[in-house]
Amino acid sequence: MLRGLYTASSGMITQTKIMDVLANNLANVNTAGYKRDVVVTSSFPNFEVTRHGGDNTPPNGKIGRMDYGVLVDTFHTNFEEGVFSQTNGKLDFAIDGNGFFVVNTPNGQRYTRDGSFTLSKDGYLVTQEGYIVEGENGPIQLSQGDISVDEMGNIINNGQLVDRLRIVDFDNYDGLRKEGNNLFFIDNSANVQVIPATGKIKQGFLEQSNVNSVKEMVNMISVMRNYESNQKVVIAFDETLGKAVNEVGKV
Repeated sequence: MLRGLYTASSGMITQTKIMDVLANNLANVNTAGYKRDVVVTSSFPNFEVTRHGGDNTPPNGKIGRMDYGVLVDTFHTNFEEGVFSQTNGKLDFAIDGNGFFVVNTPNGQRYTRDGSFTLSKDGYLVTQEGYIVEGENGPIQLSQGDISVDEMGNIINNGQLVDRLRIVDFDNYDGLRKEGNNLFFIDNSANVQVIPATGKIKQGFLEQSNVNSVKEMVNMISVMRNYESNQKVVIAFDETLGKAVNEVGKV
């Protein structure tokens, strides 16, 4: 009886974590370059069930396998490219294809698909959070006036070639982890190699989130129903245990 209670409660805990991820996806549906997360679940390690005595008992006593429920195994980020929206902003950039912008943060180099940049008071190209955007020659410093960027990332400022946006890619996206502020970092325990990017730069465009709000809402409804089903099982077991303690014990 307690085994069924544990199984149902593990299902409730898992559905709660899935709901948190779906809610975060929906909260970032309008965040440029955001990549949706998916929860990967697995069952607890199962074990063999044996039977001793009685009719039709197998010679070895084994009658099947059983597990204790489900748990969250890991989180997977979907790196599918989002649609592009035209902003005509001279400091808005989208990567058409594979690649990530490189930015410097207090925690080291980080990577992002969000190209909604701006200029700092010192004239450096930075993210909305103030992190410096890297060029091939280091931080990119620009002056006011005409700024144009071609598809290769070459930056022309008032008719002069200043630098080239540093765009990198990776041979294994599974080793990328989210840090917040729409940034990614490389997991030190993962085997990830930095490789040249093949994407092209589109100035005056931003890549939108790859979250489909309708699908996420449908998934949330499904998660709520699964949670409620497990909740009913927990209530049923609780009532049964109550009767076992208060009524059977009297006999």
